Amino acid sequence: MKNIKKLVSVIMISIFTVSMAGCKMIEKTPEAIKKSPVAKIGKETITRGELDEKISPIVDQIKATYGENYENNQDAVKVLNEQKKLLLDSLIADKVFISKGEQLKVIPEKSKLDEEIKKRYDEVKAVYGNDDKKFEEALKQAKLTEEVLKGYLKDQIVTQKVKEYIIKDVKVDDKEIEKFYNDNKATLFTEKPGAKLAHILVKTKEEADKIKAKIDNKEDFAKLAKEFGTDGTKETGGVLEEFTPYDSPNYDKDFMEAAKKLNEGEVSAPVKTKFGYHIIKATNVVKEPKVQKLEDVKEEIKAQITKTKQDELIKKTLEDWKKELKVKIYDKNI
Repeated sequence: MKNIKKLVSVIMISIFTVSMAGCKMIEKTPEAIKKSPVAKIGKETITRGELDEKISPIVDQIKATYGENYENNQDAVKVLNEQKKLLLDSLIADKVFISKGEQLKVIPEKSKLDEEIKKRYDEVKAVYGNDDKKFEEALKQAKLTEEVLKGYLKDQIVTQKVKEYIIKDVKVDDKEIEKFYNDNKATLFTEKPGAKLAHILVKTKEEADKIKAKIDNKEDFAKLAKEFGTDGTKETGGVLEEFTPYDSPNYDKDFMEAAKKLNEGEVSAPVKTKFGYHIIKATNVVKEPKVQKLEDVKEEIKAQITKTKQDELIKKTLEDWKKELKVKIYDKNI
C-alpha cells in the first residue's frame, strides 16, 4: 500500500512539474523570448532578439508578397524558416571567424580597422550620391542606423581578413591546370558548331512570305521582327541567344535543320514548325568545332581552380572551428 501511495505521489509531482513548465512556456514574456539563445559559439551567444532584428527586412518582403497574415500561409512560413536558418548559419560563421581572428591575431589594430570601416562606409554612401537625405531614407527603409551599418561593415572586414588568412597558402600548379583542361576540353573549351540566330515568328505562310519579300528588298530584319514578330523575341529584334549550338535540345528539330544550312548573314525562306512560320537569320556562324588552346585559357582555369580550392578550404576550416568552439544551435528557440 505504501508503495502504491509513493508511486501516486511521484506521478502527481511529475504532472505538476510538467504543468508548471508548460505554464512558463505559455506565459513567457516577449522580453524573455528575445533573450532566449538561438545559438552558442564558445562564450558568445546569439539571441532570438538579434536574429529577429536581422531577419526583419526579410519579414517585410514576405509580408509584401503574402500579406500581413503571412503566418497563416504555409508557403510563407516555409520561406521564413528557410531564411532564418540561412541567416543564423551566416551569423554563426561570422562569430566563429571573428572569435578565431582575435585568437590568431589577424584582425587589424583599431585605428587601421576604423580607417577601413570609414572607407567602406563612404563607398556605401557614395552610391546615394553622398546625399544625406537619400542615405538616411535608405537606412530607414533597411531598418538600419549608421552605427548598426558600421557594425555590419566591421564584421565583413574582419571576416574577410580571417578568410584571407585561411587561404593564404593556396596554390595551383601547371599540372592541375593541364589536367582540368584535358578533362573538360570537350565541354568547356570547345565551341560547338552553331550561330547567333534571330527569327520572326508569324502564324501563316502568307504573312511570312510578305516579310521575307521585305527582307529581300533590303529592309532591316530587326525592325521587321519588332513590327511583325509574335513571340517575346520581337523586343530583341528577333534574337534568340548570343550563340545557339546546332545540337541544342531547346529548339524545334525542323527549325534547327533550316538554321544549320544558313551561311553568315543569310536569311531563310519561311520554315514551318508547330509554333507557326519562322524566318531565320544566322550571324557569327561556326561550321566546325573550335577548340581553345590551353595557353589562351590558362589564367581562366587557374582562377577557377583557385576559387574552388579556397572555397573548400574556408568551408572545411569553418566546420573545424565550429567543432573547436562547440557551436550549439537551439532549434526550439528559433
